[in-house]
Amino acid sequence: MIKKSTLIVLICAIIVAGGVYYFQWHKSKEPAAPADNSKPAFSVTPDQIASFSIAHPAQKDEPPIEFQKQKDGWQIVQPVDTLADQPTAEGFVDQLAESRPTGTESLAPDRRKVFGLDPPAASIEFSTKAGQKHTLLLGDKDFSGDDVYAIADNQPKVSLMPLSLLTTATKSLKDLRDMNVLHFDSEDVSSFTLKNTSGDVAITRDPKDSTQWDFVKPEEASADPDVVDGMLSAISGARISEIVSEKSDDLSRYGLANPSVRFTAVKNGGGETTLILGKKAGDDYYARDLSRPMVFEVKSDLYSKLADNFTQMRDKTVVHVDESSLDRIQLQNGNGTIEISRQGTGDEWKIDSPAADKGKSASSWKILNPFTSLKADEIIDHPSGTQLAAMKKPAVTAILTKSDGQRITIQISKPSGDVAYAQSSQSPELFKIKKQTVDDLNLKPSDVAF
Repeated sequence: MIKKSTLIVLICAIIVAGGVYYFQWHKSKEPAAPADNSKPAFSVTPDQIASFSIAHPAQKDEPPIEFQKQKDGWQIVQPVDTLADQPTAEGFVDQLAESRPTGTESLAPDRRKVFGLDPPAASIEFSTKAGQKHTLLLGDKDFSGDDVYAIADNQPKVSLMPLSLLTTATKSLKDLRDMNVLHFDSEDVSSFTLKNTSGDVAITRDPKDSTQWDFVKPEEASADPDVVDGMLSAISGARISEIVSEKSDDLSRYGLANPSVRFTAVKNGGGETTLILGKKAGDDYYARDLSRPMVFEVKSDLYSKLADNFTQMRDKTVVHVDESSLDRIQLQNGNGTIEISRQGTGDEWKIDSPAADKGKSASSWKILNPFTSLKADEIIDHPSGTQLAAMKKPAVTAILTKSDGQRITIQISKPSGDVAYAQSSQSPELFKIKKQTVDDLNLKPSDVAF
């Protein structure tokens, strides 16, 4: 005999199974969603469009904006001759080619005003490479606010077109033109020069290591890759805040005859691009890209990036080391000497010394982290006698041995107040660091073992 509880469970399972079957059966009977059989407004593809213009007939004093497809992209040729904003121009061409009218109805001439088409909010003309010409008039939004009333190729009917067409077509010249300060990819820069009020620097990318940058002027030294990459990214991504003049006739007026900043990037394979900055303009600065005639303004944060000097841009990393390349670490401090070694090719480390802790597993990162993250506050190329004397009896000495037998020695002086000095066998410079590093490396075997 079936228990009552078992029977209830069985009945519930049957009901659920029946419900699922009915839902699937009912769904199979539903008519399929209708296919989109609407036709494009124009029988063209984006790559066939060679030129287009945008006008606003209701604004009589505003000239049409004319675009032409050229070798280096879309160019605005009227009312100024300048590069167009490429994503905007390409997106608009895609919209024209792919737009599909809906809700088409006959249109009497006296009904144009009702749809905002007399005069239209925007009038678009475009031509194909084969010489075909097309027009599109855009009026008011429909009641839903998602579409706009339109007339394509002067047909005697009105239809609904995507609102995105009107959104782009009513943008200002400033929003349609290219507003990039310079044109280069920071990854494509092989070298650059920077002249500002602090002096001249010249920096080149290491051909063997694309992440490494080196000074060739004012003297040979390593540059901080984070600082250099940050500067290049800031410049390549900078936008013009305002166009001041389409011509550069009176450069002295803007402080550009003798600019306060000159930056020139050399691209891989040749080719240069130069930016100059002049006087302050409110919160911005006057500037020019020497490949274009206009004068424009840039934000003050870009000026700040370009105000760095040799000292600020130097690589202040005390020691360059990759833990994966190390086989042995020796640390000597006020608590004695700790030696650890890698076991095989994995990430396991054991203590070799002191003898009382030999064989215990070790946390290599506790020793290495203070070194791999160590950045100096200052690099001292010509240390004083007092500074050199501080290194004679270091508070911390570390020897890092690589798998190929190469050894890196780092010494850190006893602190004086909040300051200590460090020196690495990788370079002759003396590094001014914070006392905290000495505290972090004052480890005992029990701090490393686990």
